[in-house]
Amino acid sequence: MILRHGEVFIDGKFERKDILVEDGLVKEISETIKGDGKEVDCTGLRIVPGFFDIHTHGCLSYDFSKSSPEKIKEMCEYYAKHGVTSVLATTMTNEEKQYHQAMVYLKEVMDDQKEHPDTKEAAIEGINMEGPFFGIEKKGAHDPQYLRRISQDLFDEYNTLSGNAIRLVDIDPRLDGAVEFIQRNKEFFTISLAHTMSTFDQAEVAVKAGATHVTHLFNAMRPMLHREPGLVGAVSEFGLNAEIICDGIHIHPAVVKLMFKAVPEQMILISDSINPTGLPDGEYVAGGLPITVKDHKAFLKDGTLAGSTITLFDAVKNAISFGIPAEQAILSASYYPAKSLHLEDTVGSIGVGRKADLLLVDSDFNLKQVYVRGNEI
Repeated sequence: MILRHGEVFIDGKFERKDILVEDGLVKEISETIKGDGKEVDCTGLRIVPGFFDIHTHGCLSYDFSKSSPEKIKEMCEYYAKHGVTSVLATTMTNEEKQYHQAMVYLKEVMDDQKEHPDTKEAAIEGINMEGPFFGIEKKGAHDPQYLRRISQDLFDEYNTLSGNAIRLVDIDPRLDGAVEFIQRNKEFFTISLAHTMSTFDQAEVAVKAGATHVTHLFNAMRPMLHREPGLVGAVSEFGLNAEIICDGIHIHPAVVKLMFKAVPEQMILISDSINPTGLPDGEYVAGGLPITVKDHKAFLKDGTLAGSTITLFDAVKNAISFGIPAEQAILSASYYPAKSLHLEDTVGSIGVGRKADLLLVDSDFNLKQVYVRGNEI
């Protein structure tokens, strides 16, 4: 397949190029490609890399913690149709038996996707294990009865059940054993600081131990103050990659713009979507807890925000509407998340040898066509 006459997003800018796709990969990028096969006229369109949501719990009433392989595959089809071609299946704090089942089911789906590369699903590139290693103070929408002390044995058990698929693990750095856990696992996993009352000094200790990531910046953490900058200050000071929920609810647009001005190359757009995503307002259960969705806002009975109901594509459009340059928003939804997980050589950008995960958008950033590993959605 040859995509012709499109404005292709390469190395952070748009260039008029043709793209040759073979066997699910980008084989050539040049001003003019000669060859046979299907041709796609992309005149007037932009071609951007498929988006990579590294923090999403679910959609369509399903989630990665409690759904069967069949339902997980339905979720992955939904993501792909909405421009999200790669995900980290994000689990939530649950009872141990449920965690075991989730890891087994996710392994099954990932194995199936590897055996059938022509599938029209977003690829599960691994697992984001959000919880259960959190304290009670900033538990957010995680069920407090299942929070756990940090346990290497428990983590190893979950990872083994998943087929060693965990790529990102979220922990509260204030818990006993956190520093030792980070030091032991930093070479094999991305360690994210999350759901914590961590001070700036406590964050510094965790960073020196090997933490490189922060989960949903500003949410479920100590607020930034001029004498105690907390995790927010640590992001700027130590170069941490930081997820940011761009739904206009979790963080004010002015604060989103501020962070993109301060540390643009560290900003990673996420959806933090939960199971009502793609469904109307109403009453639901997420993470074992009852939630209400009203005007796209999901919250517990006490008013605590409980994740979002947007897709990552929505997050990018929101960021652009807030005033973030389109090029920056695209990088923060594609290349930067892939790089944070050391996957930038295969996904997250348009380049020779990388997966042909491609989105065609118009000048207003409306999604016109999706290709997942070269397969038209």
